[in-house]
Amino acid sequence: SLGSADRRAFLTFLAASPLLAAAGFTPGWVDEILEAPVAAQDAVVIKSVREALNVFDFEAAARAKLSVPHFIEFDLGVFNDETLRANREAFTKYQIKMRRLLGVSKVDQSVQIFGVTWEAPIFLCPVGRLTALNREGNLAVARAAKAKNTLEIMSGTQQLAEVNALRGQPVWIGVQGGAPSQTTLRQIEAAGTPALVWAIDGVGGGNQIGARAVQRAGVPNLERKDDPRCNTCHKNEGRITLSDRMSEVIGALGSLKGEAANQVSWNDVKRVRDMTRMKMVLKGIVTGEDAELSLQNGIDGIIVSNHGGHEDASGRGTLECLPEIAAAVGGRIPVLIDSGFRSGADVYKALALGATAVGLGRAYSWGLASFGQQGVETVIELLRRELQAVMAQTGATSIAKISPASLITRN
Repeated sequence: SLGSADRRAFLTFLAASPLLAAAGFTPGWVDEILEAPVAAQDAVVIKSVREALNVFDFEAAARAKLSVPHFIEFDLGVFNDETLRANREAFTKYQIKMRRLLGVSKVDQSVQIFGVTWEAPIFLCPVGRLTALNREGNLAVARAAKAKNTLEIMSGTQQLAEVNALRGQPVWIGVQGGAPSQTTLRQIEAAGTPALVWAIDGVGGGNQIGARAVQRAGVPNLERKDDPRCNTCHKNEGRITLSDRMSEVIGALGSLKGEAANQVSWNDVKRVRDMTRMKMVLKGIVTGEDAELSLQNGIDGIIVSNHGGHEDASGRGTLECLPEIAAAVGGRIPVLIDSGFRSGADVYKALALGATAVGLGRAYSWGLASFGQQGVETVIELLRRELQAVMAQTGATSIAKISPASLITRN
């Protein structure tokens, strides 16, 4: 039988072969096979971005490179990971209807959000503590986003001036927890920030059972190989023990995260809306009712999100939430979505169900952790190529041509 390396080489050949298409096999068939080794904890770990066949290759590479606490901080969900799993399982509920002989010679992936045109309907979500993954952190992500002309939402304001200078244009800024103060809003506005993204899905905090179990079991490999004292991502914290750091990293204080968010109401949303001229986007809307309230309170955009299963225990994937939100909004404001997206086919399904654009969080974090800027760029490029292929196969020459009619709901 073929060894792991030979198997991957053979599948790479198949994926590029016109014989595969001629035989009637869809890219989804290849994706199933390529993802299987990761699910089975395949020993193969890519050594360069050129070896990557799909986004899951970067997950395996990040797992191999990072210390346990840093990997699980970015990869686990809350409670029993039910929502984390639901995000991925939701994609299996829809099949894509492929068309033939439509003469598609050109596919345009561009999308316009708040008057700005982007090359593809893919954006980078706000992710905090990126230096835990790569020393360059936000700067590496900013360079990658600029290189790929991709919308970027940065978490917080640290390094904001440097990031904006690198990009040559202001990024969107993400904040979370309680209502941002007037001082914070003025600071963000002064940087020319076009949009404020307020994550309101942290109510109640989270119980990261998997992370706590790792800590309790005393799993080895708790230190970063490149920075054993963790000074890169724990600057200015004074003398702090590895145990203390791990508790912080894996959410031992997670129950405190939601305290500020617990007290926020729609009155606070309206108050903040009235305090700023920036576009205001609420991240964490998962119901049609809250989408309606967002409109009533002057919100300019919505991100359908459960923080990648990192915050709530709904057991409901964001793709399942999307149709009712799109129906409530009725095209009046952009509806973005994140949580669980790993392929161009995933992106296509969200666009068909009414999303304006799709956000990546864990996916680009894996790329950053394993190969820095180059890893982030490659993750974006992989999803663009996959989306390009699916659009051509369905006859969608532009994003506007993608509709619910492109999907079949499984019985």
